[in-house]
Amino acid sequence: MRVATILVSALALGAAPAQAIVNGEPVPAGQLRAVASVNIAGAFGCTGTLIAPTWVMTAGHCGSATGPIGIASQLGFPASSYEVVLDTVNADGSGGDRHAVKRLVIAEDYGFQNGQGSDVSLLELTEASDAPPIKIAAVGERASWNPGVLSTIAGFGLTEEDGEAAEQMQRAQVPIQSDPDCAEAYPDYDQTEMLCAGFPQGGTDTCQGDSGGPLLVSVGSGVQRLVGSTSFGDGCAREGRPGVYARVADDPLRSFVARFVPAALAAEPAAGQAVQPAPGQAAQPAEPTAAERRAATRRRAMARCASKPAGRVRKRCRALARCYTRSTAEARATCRAQARRAYRAS
Repeated sequence: MRVATILVSALALGAAPAQAIVNGEPVPAGQLRAVASVNIAGAFGCTGTLIAPTWVMTAGHCGSATGPIGIASQLGFPASSYEVVLDTVNADGSGGDRHAVKRLVIAEDYGFQNGQGSDVSLLELTEASDAPPIKIAAVGERASWNPGVLSTIAGFGLTEEDGEAAEQMQRAQVPIQSDPDCAEAYPDYDQTEMLCAGFPQGGTDTCQGDSGGPLLVSVGSGVQRLVGSTSFGDGCAREGRPGVYARVADDPLRSFVARFVPAALAAEPAAGQAVQPAPGQAAQPAEPTAAERRAATRRRAMARCASKPAGRVRKRCRALARCYTRSTAEARATCRAQARRAYRAS
């Protein structure tokens, strides 16, 4: 989690969470109009992305009241605590489109024995924004974010680790990394809910102030798609430590978004028009299927259960872990509810 120092200070004073781009460039006025500055309790907290006229995606730890201090939970800030500013590149929000928030939805698996996974929150605006939303990539556009593809990161915040905040939104390009490389950098990396991007030598990255901001790819003709939401990293722009992003274009997070904001998902390409890999990337190994990713998550969850106290606590943990194999978000939620009822402490 990349929470800005100013946010932690604000929390200590009763305000709210945060995470800018290292080695980026200022975004010209009128571009990336869907990238949002998310203010919490009157202070800058996080970045976000408009995914539908009345919905902004940001990080789970930006929605969770305990997330900024490193404790993932479903305890959220009141919706009235948020203000979302769109359609401006100015960090102070000047010239922007300001919106109140009427509902906060935190991803159902965030904080559920899930490490830093499912790090996504959705903010429903009280009124539609005039900015054009950026849609989540279609399943048929999967090749547009193969390992090695250059992606765009953007946000408001610090331009170097423990540095100063930028006065203008920054952006940069970094390559998508393979899941094995991400797992080597971060032992707790979960390829079902995370992906990472960055140069092996570091130097360019998201940083404090960028949490919840977009990881974007091009699908041709100047069309950009959202495939990730800034989540965490070890410092900023360090060698061998790429930025980690919530994997929003794949299940289970894709299904979570679809339940609340179906309009956020890009239409599938017409038959025979699926996005093809960029030159030189056809040899990339096939990505695991959604079922394979769910099975891998279940195995990791089961392994974590081994550290729980024997008896009722460990049995409950394993019952909850088995829910990861369910194929839909609804089925997983039902399974978890049943497991909690079965093992609820008397």
